[in-house]
Amino acid sequence: MFSPIASMLDGIAHGYCLLWNPALLWVHAGADLVIAAAYFAIPFSLIRFIRQRRDIPFNSVFLCFGAFILLCGTTHLLAVYNIWVPNWWLSGGVKIATAGVSVATAGLMVRLMPQALALPSPAQLRVANAELADTNARLEEEVAKRKAVQAALARAAETAEALVEQRTAELAAANAQLLRKQARYQAFVQASGDLVWTSHADGTADEVAAANAFLGLPAESTLTHDTWVEQLHPDDRDWVTRGWKRSIETGEPFEAEYRLRNATGGWRTIQSHRVPVRDEGNAVVQEWIGVLSDVTERATAARQMAAMTEQMQQSQRLEAVGRLAGGIAHDFNNLLTVITGAGGLVLEDLPKDHPVRQDAEDVVAAGTRAAALTAQLLAYSRKQVMQPRVLNLNTVLDDVQAMLRRLIDAPVQIEVNQEADICCIEADVNQLEQVIMNLALNARDAMPNGGTLTFETRRSLMDEQYASTHLGMTPGEYVMLAVSDTGTGMDEMTRKQIFEPFFTTKPLGQGTGLGLATVYGIVRQSGGRIYVYSEPGLGTTFKLYFPRVAAADAIGAAPRMCLPQDLGGRERVLLVEDADDVRQFVSRVLERAGYAVLVADGPMAALGILEREGRTIDLLLTDVIMPVMNGRELADRVVQVVPEIAILFMSGYTDNAIVHHGVLDPRTSFVHKPFTPDQLLAEVRRALATSAAKRRDDKPGRAALA
Repeated sequence: MFSPIASMLDGIAHGYCLLWNPALLWVHAGADLVIAAAYFAIPFSLIRFIRQRRDIPFNSVFLCFGAFILLCGTTHLLAVYNIWVPNWWLSGGVKIATAGVSVATAGLMVRLMPQALALPSPAQLRVANAELADTNARLEEEVAKRKAVQAALARAAETAEALVEQRTAELAAANAQLLRKQARYQAFVQASGDLVWTSHADGTADEVAAANAFLGLPAESTLTHDTWVEQLHPDDRDWVTRGWKRSIETGEPFEAEYRLRNATGGWRTIQSHRVPVRDEGNAVVQEWIGVLSDVTERATAARQMAAMTEQMQQSQRLEAVGRLAGGIAHDFNNLLTVITGAGGLVLEDLPKDHPVRQDAEDVVAAGTRAAALTAQLLAYSRKQVMQPRVLNLNTVLDDVQAMLRRLIDAPVQIEVNQEADICCIEADVNQLEQVIMNLALNARDAMPNGGTLTFETRRSLMDEQYASTHLGMTPGEYVMLAVSDTGTGMDEMTRKQIFEPFFTTKPLGQGTGLGLATVYGIVRQSGGRIYVYSEPGLGTTFKLYFPRVAAADAIGAAPRMCLPQDLGGRERVLLVEDADDVRQFVSRVLERAGYAVLVADGPMAALGILEREGRTIDLLLTDVIMPVMNGRELADRVVQVVPEIAILFMSGYTDNAIVHHGVLDPRTSFVHKPFTPDQLLAEVRRALATSAAKRRDDKPGRAALA
């Protein structure tokens, strides 16, 4: 039945070989189909393997082998086709392709064989697997260890992190505390007004802005060693720069107190502390740290304190000398009272042509001169009796000018500058005139070749600051008298001694050394202060300050009684004097004048006489300075027994018993030693007359009361 088909193709169908036996045909056809299907399935598996295992180096062998299997499957498929349709050319082409692919596959297999042989055998794989298992176990152990280490590291990291956080917190707290301390330190430095600065090892300043502000320099200026030196006081410049240079060279700390110019051109006192900062080996100075402190107020206070201390020491020295001089004057006045008084009594009894009269007159004259010296000593010691009144200083100066122009030579010109309406001071006019005369004569002697003597008066208001730097000065209004000359001046040592008694710069025999001492005592006893300013070759200025008072504060003086020419009397006098020679002299004078004299050598003896004589005593004549009881206390006791008794004090050295700071009460009767017989009798008569006048004034009042 297939013969027509066979006739159209080259060759015959394969079924002829099988005799067209249907069973046999289908056996071959079925087997070929199954083989072809299997062959066709193999390439797909290889393709899947190649795609998933691209890491295998012989994928090309698999491709060729897949192609070979595919062609083999095609050959079996064509075998089924050729059973019925002979197409042997196609079958032959497929076989040729199969042969080519099989040859390529065989070639690739040859090249693949060493690699295939290198593949491990199962035994080797088991060994390798065992080794891998061991390795894996070791790796797992290592991993476990590493995990343990990682866990430990994690814990350490956590601990470290916690520690870091703790340290960070501590550092933050420490930093905050440091910032607070730094702020506090800066506030402290700012509050203290000090300059804390640093400089390089060579001394060049580092923090320029703060230093410029402290030194009063412009902020943009460059602070160098030269600019700092320019700010130093000329008197301090040399020793300060030498000391700083020596510290830089030796590395020793520098400490000094010097003066720097401030922004206004004045000077302020600076205390400087500078210390070196060295390296770790303590060998090389790396920088300097210093502190500049403005101690102007402290230095000024120290200078003022030193000046006040010096003034106080000088005042104490003068006070001690004054007490000594006053004591000497007191004893000397007692002697002079006898010398001049007894001499006066002798002169009364001697005719003018008596050969010894001149000797007696010389004794009295010498005693009078000695009395003047003791008066100066008492003036210096502020123990003389003053009778002050309110007066205008300008008026007193005008009254003294005429006398000054007669005493002072022509080469010395006198100038007077008076401030109008300076009002008044309270002083003893005679002693104030003596002050002016002494200062003028002292100035004249300081200008041997001529010059200018200037008197100046003005009102001065002393404040707390001025008073605090001048010992004894109290704030308030004063009247100043300045006496200036253009003479030789004096050095500091001389200036400190000029008020001491018997100190003089004049040649021997040309001065007593009591002129300025007297001035000092009178001014101080008048409640004033005296200061002297002088430099060698620049002259001298004395400034006297008296408390200013109003004219309405004038103290009224008791009216002076007119005395008869006959100074004798018949009254009974209680004489109290502890010095024997003075007591005897006074007793002789009073008895020669007709008085009945009751003599006592001290207060206790006087009180005994008072008990016996009582109201028969008309006058108590008593010394002031006595042992056990002074004259004022005795007078108070006597007045209690005899209220109407007259009282007359006598002394060459007064204390506060009858005077207040040397100022005599105008109602108090007083005779100053030494005195002459006439002076004593005049004061006795005046005291009795004053007491009698007072009794007469009191009678109308008592009658009216009756």
